[in-house]
Amino acid sequence: MMLTGKCNQCGACCFTKSGAVCENLEILTREGSPNATRCRVYSERYDGLPIRMIAKDGRILRGYYCAKNSPAEVSVIIEMGIKNGVCSLTRVDYVDRVGPKQRKRKKT
Repeated sequence: MMLTGKCNQCGACCFTKSGAVCENLEILTREGSPNATRCRVYSERYDGLPIRMIAKDGRILRGYYCAKNSPAEVSVIIEMGIKNGVCSLTRVDYVDRVGPKQRKRKKT
């Protein structure tokens, strides 16, 4: 599965389902809105970058990792952004990419 489009920087992918947020996320306006957030370490991010999350009650949560350009990142974007209607990216499934002719293979 892939995503297509241009990120609207809503920040949904930097939150957990419980509401914890990445320590590197700068919230500029109402979260979930276009241009609502900015990552302070965007240019230095890599898959597996150790990060801390901040819980709603202010506790620091350790043991989290940035999932840049990984299947985990795609899953979080779908769950937290696309399904909630705030992400500007679009999900592209395998069947949408290959076309009908390639999906039907002859059995030999």
